Parts: sequence; structure tokens; C-alpha cells
Amino acid sequence: MSLAYFIKRLAQIILIMAIVLTLNFFLPRVVSGDPARHLVEDPRLTPEMKQEIRAQYGLDKPLFGQFLTYLAELSKGNLGISFSYRRPVIEVIASKIPWTLVLTVSAKLISIIGGILYGCYAAWKRGRFADSALLSAAIVMTAVPSFWFAMILILIFGFTLRWLPPFGMMERGLAMMSPEMIASVAKHAVMPVFTMAFPGVISYAVLVRNSMVRIIGQDFIRTAKAKGASPASVLYRHAFKNATLPLVTSIGMNLAGVIGGAVVIETIFSWDGMGLLMIEASRSFDYPLMQGVMLILSTVTVTANFLTDLVYAKLDPRVKLE
Repeated sequence: MSLAYFIKRLAQIILIMAIVLTLNFFLPRVVSGDPARHLVEDPRLTPEMKQEIRAQYGLDKPLFGQFLTYLAELSKGNLGISFSYRRPVIEVIASKIPWTLVLTVSAKLISIIGGILYGCYAAWKRGRFADSALLSAAIVMTAVPSFWFAMILILIFGFTLRWLPPFGMMERGLAMMSPEMIASVAKHAVMPVFTMAFPGVISYAVLVRNSMVRIIGQDFIRTAKAKGASPASVLYRHAFKNATLPLVTSIGMNLAGVIGGAVVIETIFSWDGMGLLMIEASRSFDYPLMQGVMLILSTVTVTANFLTDLVYAKLDPRVKLE
């Protein structure tokens, strides 16, 4: 990676984050109005008490002055105080991130590993049942929204068969990090993780399958077979190695979608993570909390895209980052 490329990408990242910060601050206030209005709705509050609340959260300043104060505090690592939690935003987010990671990381790993294995197998068995089943599943999953898929799972496994708990993250009264607590979290996570992972498995499997089918027909694959290479060696050492480039790009680009999908899935399954936190912040007009969540999600997305470029260039020597 050249210095010129690094400087160019850094400038792009700074510009993107500046736009995100600006829109993230002004849009909610333009659409929903003065956030202080939602803090002082209690008719029992006197005008003096209302003014004190405004001053406490810095809402007595002009809007642009509030924005400058927000940027100054952000430069110190301070995301502000949550209106609804009455706690620093960074503390509220830090308490929710691990629960979202439980879902998103588990679902992403299952999607990648399952998609690679099934995609390779479908490519090797091209035209047979495994291949046809994959293509049919891809068509079905394209037409099925994730929330509908989640509700079907809840109906079957949560209420009809009663195999899995339909809502929540764990049973109450369990000691933190105890074996019982871990087992309860794992049991509650099965359906939301599967809801997030299954479409990813199909998507990555189709991508790997199509890349493998294209590569399997090339001359260097026929040469490897002619030299006596085993089917497994041809499949994984030669074909798959050259089919990973589209997969890497797709994984990086889909990361933002996984985080966005967590908002829907966490709301449906009452999973108390970042997605549900974002919904609660929007409903309660908790602008500092909304800004903090969006800042974290935007940073993760921009970083993932940058890392995807680096990995892609590492895998494909023809790509020059200049």
C-alpha cells in the first residue's frame, strides 16, 4: 500500500465521518424539533425547573452552538449524557455491545463457514440435487423478509413445539457468567442467530458456487487434474483459492447489512442489544444516544470497507492500492 493511497483513503474516511456526524446531529432535530421539548413535558415542572433541565444538557444554546459543543466533547471521547438513561452514552453503549456481538459474530461465522462449505460442494456436484436445492433456496430467501422468517421460527419452535424460548436473552435470577447463565443465553440465541445466519449461508454459498463453477472450467484446473491431483486438492487448493476474491468483497460490503439487520432481529426477539437500543432511543427522542449508536455503526462500516480493500489487494497481486 502506497503512502498516496493511504492519505487518499484517510481523507475519504474523514470526509465521510464528517458528513455522518453532521447529518446525525441535525436531522433528528430538524425532523422532530427541539429535544428539550420532550424532556420538559411534565406539567408539574415549573419554568425554572424546565430552564435548569435545558441548561443541564446544554440545550439552552443555539443549535449551531450545541453542534460545536458536541464536536468539542467528542474530541475528548465524550459522547454526552443519555436523556432516558441519565448516564454517559458511552457507558450505555458499552453495556449493549457484547449482546449484539453475540448475535452478529455468531451469525457471521456460521454464514461464512456454512456458505463456503455448501458452495464448494454444490459446485463440485453441479447439476445434481445439492446444486438445485441451493439455487431454489436462494430464490425463496430473496422473496422472504427476515422478519417473516423470524416469526415463522417463533411460531413453530417457540409456541408450537416449545423447544426454544421465543423472546429475551436469558432466564432471570442467574449469576453472571455462570454455566447456567451461559447455557440460557445460548438457548435464547439459537433462533435469532439462525434467522440472521441462514440467508447469509445461502447468499455466500451461491457466490462461492458461481465463482467455483467458473474457475473449475479453466485450463489450470484441467492441468491439475491431469497431473493426478486428488479431487479435494483440486477443489480447495486450486479452485477455492482463486474463488475467494468475490467472497471477501461480499463479506466486507455485507457487514453493514448484518448490523442493520440486528435492529430488526433484536426488536422481534426482545434481545437487549444495540439494535433494540437504537429503537428505544428513537422512540424516546434520546438524541445523544442515537448519535452515539450511529457513530459506532458508521465507524465499524467505514473500517470494514477499508480492511476489505487491504485483504483484497493481499489476495490478488494484480490489485495495486495506489
